[in-house]
Amino acid sequence: MGIRRKISNTIDSVVEYYLENYKKMVFIPIALIIFFGAFIGYYYHTHGQFFKEDISLAGGTSLTVTTNTAINPNHIAGTIGSILSQPVTVTVIRAPFSNSISGYSITTVSGVNTTALQNAASTALGMPIGSNDSSITFVSASLAQSQLYSSFILLGAAFVLVAIVSLFYFRNVWQAFSNVISIISDIINIVGVLDIIGFSFSTASIAGILMIMGYSADRNIILATNILKRKEATMKYRLVHTIRTSLTMDAAALATFLVLFFGTSNSTIQSIAIILIIGVIFDDFTVWILNGSTQLFGLKYKEAEKS
Repeated sequence: MGIRRKISNTIDSVVEYYLENYKKMVFIPIALIIFFGAFIGYYYHTHGQFFKEDISLAGGTSLTVTTNTAINPNHIAGTIGSILSQPVTVTVIRAPFSNSISGYSITTVSGVNTTALQNAASTALGMPIGSNDSSITFVSASLAQSQLYSSFILLGAAFVLVAIVSLFYFRNVWQAFSNVISIISDIINIVGVLDIIGFSFSTASIAGILMIMGYSADRNIILATNILKRKEATMKYRLVHTIRTSLTMDAAALATFLVLFFGTSNSTIQSIAIILIIGVIFDDFTVWILNGSTQLFGLKYKEAEKS
Protein backbone atom coordinates (compact mmCIF):
# COMPACT_ATOMS: atom_id res chain seq x y z
CA MET A 1 0.00 0.00 0.00
CA GLY A 2 2.91 2.32 0.79
CA ILE A 3 4.41 1.87 -2.69
CA ARG A 4 1.12 2.65 -4.39
CA ARG A 5 0.72 5.78 -2.29
CA LYS A 6 4.26 6.92 -3.16
CA ILE A 7 3.60 6.37 -6.86
CA SER A 8 0.30 8.26 -6.58
CA ASN A 9 2.00 11.17 -4.78
CA THR A 10 4.78 11.23 -7.39
CA ILE A 11 2.25 11.36 -10.24
CA ASP A 12 0.39 14.19 -8.47
CA SER A 13 3.65 16.15 -8.13
CA VAL A 14 4.59 15.55 -11.75
CA VAL A 15 1.19 16.75 -12.99
CA GLU A 16 1.37 19.87 -10.79
CA TYR A 17 4.82 20.68 -12.15
CA TYR A 18 3.62 19.99 -15.69
CA LEU A 19 0.62 22.33 -15.40
CA GLU A 20 2.86 25.09 -14.08
CA ASN A 21 5.68 24.67 -16.60
CA TYR A 22 4.21 23.13 -19.77
CA LYS A 23 5.08 26.21 -21.83
CA LYS A 24 8.76 25.89 -20.88
CA MET A 25 8.85 22.09 -21.18
CA VAL A 26 7.72 22.20 -24.81
CA PHE A 27 11.29 23.09 -25.77
CA ILE A 28 12.45 19.57 -24.78
CA PRO A 29 10.67 17.71 -27.62
CA ILE A 30 11.44 20.58 -29.99
CA ALA A 31 15.16 20.21 -29.19
CA LEU A 32 14.93 16.45 -29.81
CA ILE A 33 13.20 17.03 -33.16
CA ILE A 34 15.83 19.56 -34.24
CA PHE A 35 18.72 17.29 -33.17
CA PHE A 36 17.46 14.12 -34.83
CA GLY A 37 16.15 16.02 -37.85
CA ALA A 38 19.58 17.58 -38.33
CA PHE A 39 21.25 14.19 -38.05
CA ILE A 40 18.86 12.73 -40.65
CA GLY A 41 19.76 15.65 -42.93
CA TYR A 42 23.47 14.99 -42.34
CA TYR A 43 22.96 11.29 -43.07
CA TYR A 44 21.19 12.14 -46.34
CA HIS A 45 23.99 14.54 -47.32
CA THR A 46 26.60 11.86 -46.59
CA HIS A 47 24.90 8.74 -47.96
CA GLY A 48 22.34 10.09 -50.43
CA GLN A 49 19.41 8.52 -48.55
CA PHE A 50 17.53 9.27 -45.34
CA PHE A 51 18.24 5.87 -43.81
CA LYS A 52 20.19 2.71 -44.48
CA GLU A 53 18.13 0.36 -46.64
CA ASP A 54 18.39 -3.40 -46.38
CA ILE A 55 17.89 -5.90 -49.19
CA SER A 56 14.07 -5.62 -49.14
CA LEU A 57 14.23 -1.87 -49.90
CA ALA A 58 17.49 -1.49 -51.82
CA GLY A 59 17.64 -4.83 -53.64
CA GLY A 60 20.45 -7.36 -53.45
CA THR A 61 21.43 -10.93 -52.69
CA SER A 62 21.33 -12.40 -49.20
CA LEU A 63 22.95 -15.66 -48.10
CA THR A 64 21.89 -17.11 -44.75
CA VAL A 65 24.25 -19.71 -43.27
CA THR A 66 23.39 -21.90 -40.28
CA THR A 67 26.36 -22.49 -37.96
CA ASN A 68 27.20 -22.10 -34.26
CA THR A 69 30.82 -21.14 -34.93
CA ALA A 70 31.72 -17.76 -33.42
CA ILE A 71 33.51 -15.58 -35.99
CA ASN A 72 33.92 -11.80 -36.05
CA PRO A 73 31.29 -10.52 -38.55
CA ASN A 74 33.71 -7.78 -39.68
CA HIS A 75 36.22 -10.48 -40.63
CA ILE A 76 33.54 -12.34 -42.62
CA ALA A 77 32.44 -9.16 -44.42
CA GLY A 78 36.04 -8.14 -45.18
CA THR A 79 37.04 -11.55 -46.53
CA ILE A 80 33.95 -11.96 -48.75
CA GLY A 81 34.15 -8.33 -49.88
CA SER A 82 37.76 -8.67 -50.96
CA ILE A 83 37.03 -11.89 -52.88
CA LEU A 84 33.94 -10.54 -54.67
CA SER A 85 35.13 -6.90 -54.88
CA GLN A 86 31.66 -5.87 -53.70
CA PRO A 87 30.32 -4.22 -50.51
CA VAL A 88 29.16 -6.85 -48.02
CA THR A 89 27.28 -6.60 -44.72
CA VAL A 90 27.08 -9.44 -42.20
CA THR A 91 24.52 -9.83 -39.41
CA VAL A 92 24.87 -12.36 -36.62
CA ILE A 93 21.77 -14.53 -36.09
CA ARG A 94 21.28 -15.56 -32.46
CA ALA A 95 19.09 -18.21 -30.90
CA PRO A 96 16.10 -17.01 -28.82
CA PHE A 97 16.70 -16.43 -25.09
CA SER A 98 20.08 -18.24 -25.00
CA ASN A 99 21.68 -15.55 -27.23
CA SER A 100 24.01 -18.18 -28.69
CA ILE A 101 25.09 -17.86 -32.33
CA SER A 102 22.92 -19.83 -34.74
CA GLY A 103 24.16 -18.43 -38.05
CA TYR A 104 25.04 -15.43 -40.20
CA SER A 105 23.13 -13.37 -42.75
CA ILE A 106 25.45 -12.18 -45.54
CA THR A 107 24.08 -9.47 -47.85
CA THR A 108 25.64 -7.98 -50.97
CA VAL A 109 24.53 -6.26 -54.19
CA SER A 110 22.26 -7.69 -56.87
CA GLY A 111 23.71 -9.69 -59.73
CA VAL A 112 26.41 -11.47 -57.73
CA ASN A 113 27.05 -15.03 -58.84
CA THR A 114 25.54 -17.25 -56.16
CA THR A 115 28.19 -19.93 -56.49
CA ALA A 116 30.94 -17.34 -56.08
CA LEU A 117 29.12 -15.93 -53.04
CA GLN A 118 28.83 -19.38 -51.45
CA ASN A 119 32.50 -20.15 -52.15
CA ALA A 120 33.59 -16.82 -50.67
CA ALA A 121 31.42 -17.42 -47.60
CA SER A 122 32.87 -20.90 -47.26
CA THR A 123 36.36 -19.41 -47.25
CA ALA A 124 35.44 -16.73 -44.70
CA LEU A 125 33.66 -19.17 -42.38
CA GLY A 126 36.17 -21.97 -42.81
CA MET A 127 33.48 -24.57 -43.55
CA PRO A 128 31.80 -26.10 -46.60
CA ILE A 129 28.41 -24.54 -47.40
CA GLY A 130 25.66 -26.57 -49.02
CA SER A 131 21.91 -26.36 -49.54
CA ASN A 132 21.20 -28.07 -46.20
CA ASP A 133 22.80 -25.35 -44.09
CA SER A 134 22.21 -22.25 -46.23
CA SER A 135 19.57 -20.36 -48.19
CA ILE A 136 19.74 -17.54 -50.73
CA THR A 137 17.27 -14.68 -51.19
CA PHE A 138 17.11 -12.35 -54.22
CA VAL A 139 15.37 -8.97 -54.45
CA SER A 140 15.65 -6.93 -57.65
CA ALA A 141 16.38 -3.21 -57.37
CA SER A 142 13.19 -2.27 -59.25
CA LEU A 143 11.03 -4.42 -56.98
CA ALA A 144 12.75 -3.00 -53.90
CA GLN A 145 12.14 0.59 -55.05
CA SER A 146 8.51 -0.25 -55.79
CA GLN A 147 8.12 -1.57 -52.25
CA LEU A 148 9.74 1.59 -50.87
CA TYR A 149 7.38 3.88 -52.80
CA SER A 150 4.40 1.79 -51.72
CA SER A 151 5.53 2.12 -48.11
CA PHE A 152 5.72 5.91 -48.40
CA ILE A 153 2.21 5.96 -49.89
CA LEU A 154 0.96 3.90 -46.92
CA LEU A 155 2.61 6.29 -44.45
CA GLY A 156 1.09 9.30 -46.21
CA ALA A 157 -2.36 7.69 -46.22
CA ALA A 158 -2.01 6.91 -42.50
CA PHE A 159 -1.24 10.58 -41.73
CA VAL A 160 -4.25 11.72 -43.74
CA LEU A 161 -6.56 9.27 -41.94
CA VAL A 162 -5.26 10.32 -38.51
CA ALA A 163 -5.85 13.98 -39.41
CA ILE A 164 -9.39 13.25 -40.68
CA VAL A 165 -10.35 11.26 -37.57
CA SER A 166 -8.92 13.93 -35.24
CA LEU A 167 -10.66 16.71 -37.16
CA PHE A 168 -13.98 14.84 -37.17
CA TYR A 169 -13.79 14.04 -33.45
CA PHE A 170 -12.58 17.39 -32.11
CA ARG A 171 -14.06 19.68 -34.79
CA ASN A 172 -10.94 21.81 -34.49
CA VAL A 173 -8.07 22.19 -36.98
CA TRP A 174 -5.61 23.11 -34.20
CA GLN A 175 -6.17 19.87 -32.31
CA ALA A 176 -5.99 17.74 -35.48
CA PHE A 177 -2.77 19.51 -36.53
CA SER A 178 -1.28 18.97 -33.06
CA ASN A 179 -1.98 15.23 -33.14
CA VAL A 180 -0.39 14.83 -36.56
CA ILE A 181 2.69 16.88 -35.60
CA SER A 182 3.14 14.68 -32.52
CA ILE A 183 3.17 11.52 -34.66
CA ILE A 184 5.55 13.08 -37.22
CA SER A 185 7.88 13.95 -34.34
CA ASP A 186 7.85 10.32 -33.21
CA ILE A 187 8.93 9.18 -36.67
CA ILE A 188 11.72 11.78 -36.89
CA ASN A 189 13.06 10.68 -33.50
CA ILE A 190 12.89 6.98 -34.41
CA VAL A 191 14.64 7.42 -37.77
CA GLY A 192 17.29 9.66 -36.18
CA VAL A 193 18.13 7.11 -33.47
CA LEU A 194 18.28 4.24 -35.98
CA ASP A 195 20.53 6.29 -38.29
CA ILE A 196 22.89 6.90 -35.38
CA ILE A 197 23.16 3.18 -34.52
CA GLY A 198 23.41 2.16 -38.21
CA PHE A 199 20.18 0.18 -38.30
CA SER A 200 19.06 -1.12 -41.72
CA PHE A 201 15.44 -0.35 -42.61
CA SER A 202 13.33 -3.03 -44.25
CA THR A 203 9.70 -3.45 -45.23
CA ALA A 204 9.19 -4.83 -41.71
CA SER A 205 10.52 -1.53 -40.33
CA ILE A 206 7.81 0.35 -42.22
CA ALA A 207 5.25 -1.96 -40.59
CA GLY A 208 6.75 -1.10 -37.20
CA ILE A 209 6.43 2.63 -37.91
CA LEU A 210 2.78 2.18 -38.93
CA MET A 211 2.16 0.33 -35.66
CA ILE A 212 3.76 3.06 -33.57
CA MET A 213 1.67 5.63 -35.46
CA GLY A 214 -1.47 3.81 -34.33
CA TYR A 215 -0.18 3.58 -30.75
CA SER A 216 0.71 7.27 -30.69
CA ALA A 217 -2.61 8.32 -32.26
CA ASP A 218 -4.48 6.40 -29.57
CA ARG A 219 -2.57 8.10 -26.75
CA ASN A 220 -2.85 11.52 -28.37
CA ILE A 221 -6.62 11.21 -28.66
CA ILE A 222 -6.96 9.97 -25.05
CA LEU A 223 -4.95 12.94 -23.78
CA ALA A 224 -6.73 15.50 -25.97
CA THR A 225 -10.13 14.11 -24.94
CA ASN A 226 -9.32 14.53 -21.26
CA ILE A 227 -8.04 18.07 -21.81
CA LEU A 228 -10.66 19.37 -24.23
CA LYS A 229 -13.89 17.38 -24.02
CA ARG A 230 -14.25 16.28 -20.42
CA LYS A 231 -15.36 18.94 -17.98
CA GLU A 232 -15.75 17.00 -14.72
CA ALA A 233 -13.49 17.81 -11.76
CA THR A 234 -10.29 19.81 -12.30
CA MET A 235 -7.70 19.68 -15.06
CA LYS A 236 -5.22 18.18 -12.61
CA TYR A 237 -7.64 15.38 -11.70
CA ARG A 238 -8.22 14.52 -15.36
CA LEU A 239 -4.51 14.56 -16.21
CA VAL A 240 -3.61 12.39 -13.19
CA HIS A 241 -6.02 9.70 -14.36
CA THR A 242 -4.77 10.05 -17.93
CA ILE A 243 -1.11 9.65 -16.99
CA ARG A 244 -1.93 6.54 -14.95
CA THR A 245 -3.58 5.00 -17.99
CA SER A 246 -0.67 6.10 -20.16
CA LEU A 247 1.97 4.61 -17.85
CA THR A 248 0.08 1.32 -17.72
CA MET A 249 0.00 1.24 -21.52
CA ASP A 250 3.74 1.98 -21.64
CA ALA A 251 4.63 -0.76 -19.16
CA ALA A 252 2.54 -3.38 -20.95
CA ALA A 253 3.80 -2.33 -24.39
CA LEU A 254 7.50 -2.23 -23.40
CA ALA A 255 7.29 -5.62 -21.69
CA THR A 256 5.74 -7.14 -24.80
CA PHE A 257 8.18 -5.51 -27.23
CA LEU A 258 11.25 -6.46 -25.15
CA VAL A 259 10.11 -10.09 -25.14
CA LEU A 260 9.66 -9.88 -28.92
CA PHE A 261 13.16 -8.43 -29.38
CA PHE A 262 15.12 -10.71 -27.04
CA GLY A 263 12.94 -13.79 -27.38
CA THR A 264 13.54 -14.51 -31.06
CA SER A 265 16.31 -14.57 -33.63
CA ASN A 266 13.88 -13.71 -36.44
CA SER A 267 15.23 -10.50 -37.99
CA THR A 268 11.77 -9.39 -39.17
CA ILE A 269 10.28 -9.53 -35.67
CA GLN A 270 13.36 -7.91 -34.15
CA SER A 271 13.22 -5.12 -36.73
CA ILE A 272 9.63 -4.35 -35.76
CA ALA A 273 10.30 -4.70 -32.02
CA ILE A 274 13.24 -2.26 -31.89
CA ILE A 275 11.21 0.43 -33.66
CA LEU A 276 8.30 -0.09 -31.27
CA ILE A 277 10.60 0.09 -28.21
CA ILE A 278 12.20 3.36 -29.36
CA GLY A 279 8.82 4.73 -30.42
CA VAL A 280 7.16 4.07 -27.05
CA ILE A 281 10.01 5.81 -25.21
CA PHE A 282 9.92 8.95 -27.37
CA ASP A 283 6.14 8.94 -27.53
CA ASP A 284 6.01 10.12 -23.91
CA PHE A 285 7.86 13.29 -24.92
CA THR A 286 5.79 13.96 -28.02
CA VAL A 287 2.39 13.10 -26.52
CA TRP A 288 2.66 14.62 -23.08
CA ILE A 289 5.07 17.52 -23.56
CA LEU A 290 4.58 18.48 -27.22
CA ASN A 291 0.95 17.60 -27.92
CA GLY A 292 -0.26 18.10 -24.34
CA SER A 293 1.36 21.50 -24.08
CA THR A 294 -0.06 22.49 -27.46
CA GLN A 295 -3.55 21.39 -26.43
CA LEU A 296 -3.34 23.28 -23.12
CA PHE A 297 -2.05 26.38 -24.86
CA GLY A 298 -4.91 26.20 -27.38
CA LEU A 299 -7.44 25.74 -24.57
CA LYS A 300 -6.10 28.74 -22.63
CA TYR A 301 -6.14 30.83 -25.79
CA LYS A 302 -9.72 29.80 -26.51
CA GLU A 303 -10.82 30.63 -22.94
CA ALA A 304 -9.07 34.00 -23.10
CA GLU A 305 -10.72 34.74 -26.43
CA LYS A 306 -14.16 33.98 -24.98
CA SER A 307 -13.60 36.16 -21.94
